[in-house]
Amino acid sequence: MKFKRNTLHSLDIPNIPEEHLPNIAVLIAAYNESEYIEDAIHTIYAQRYPRCEVHVGSDGSTDDTVQIVERLQNQYPNLHVHALERRGKNAVNEYLVSHSQSDVIVHLDADVRLQPGALYSMCSRFTDANIGAVIGTSIDAPVNGTQDNHAAEHSVYRSLEFQTRSMESALSSTVTSLGHFYAVRRIYRRSLPNEQVCDDYMPILQVLLEHKRVLADPHACAFEIRTSPPGMEFKQAKRFAACGMATVGEADALLSPKYGLIALFLWSRKMLRWLMPIFYLLAICTSFLAWHEGSIIGMIIFHCLIGLILLSLPGFLGLRINIIRQACIFVRLQISLLGAWIHVLRSNASSTWERA
Repeated sequence: MKFKRNTLHSLDIPNIPEEHLPNIAVLIAAYNESEYIEDAIHTIYAQRYPRCEVHVGSDGSTDDTVQIVERLQNQYPNLHVHALERRGKNAVNEYLVSHSQSDVIVHLDADVRLQPGALYSMCSRFTDANIGAVIGTSIDAPVNGTQDNHAAEHSVYRSLEFQTRSMESALSSTVTSLGHFYAVRRIYRRSLPNEQVCDDYMPILQVLLEHKRVLADPHACAFEIRTSPPGMEFKQAKRFAACGMATVGEADALLSPKYGLIALFLWSRKMLRWLMPIFYLLAICTSFLAWHEGSIIGMIIFHCLIGLILLSLPGFLGLRINIIRQACIFVRLQISLLGAWIHVLRSNASSTWERA
């Protein structure tokens, strides 16, 4: 960062007159979101962004999602609802993109709430022709009590992720996405190639393939109000990793050295992490073989690797001593990544919604 300080890109909010802001379409793909959809729509229009239309696509919802949006159309003339048959999130998003008209497409989840000025900060970035996509910043939801251990883990991870994305954006482009709040310039939005890719990650990689920048906006802040049930983190991590692997596989040209920092970021932030469980198993096998051949170093490495797994076991039973908790997080991640590899190799679709 110090070496390139004189060439870093600014992440400050641009001062853009209202008449120069791009027109936008906020798209919400929803499945049984009657509990959240009304407040989501109110918070979008509370941003008071000029030239903004909102499209809600119901993926065969069986609750009152469609009826709630239809009622709100009397209050918001630029609000549109599309009652679709069950088809999966990817297909719903494709439909919404094709049935909206705007320079910039903003994707938002129904359970996400925007901080004041988030849309202005995010969409004003597109006055720079080199910007092809902008992802928001996820913040902790306001809470009245203390965080539990799982929430605290997510808070620490979110802070580290924010710092990494900011550095990537200042240097060149971030190579990650924020699925519940991001924006893409329409001219770079391509159809999703299949049902395995992430609907929120493939557009980001498509922008990078066009040699345009993807910016992580530290001022476009949003938070999720829905929490996952206990025990869902393994299933979520497996699904996200499998989806990400399939997506990068469709944009594997970005892994070539000719893409410079983008390739470096993808290898260091994605590929090496996804390959970690394979490396770990190889390390166990090779160190055991070395120990069998009489190597003291092999014996030490083997016992350390197995010891880490054994140390994590009390964490799975709920023991929250810090060193045990960290070992549990590491082992849990490796198991979920192995599950993701199996999922990808079986070519299972990932876009059909299941309420967690």
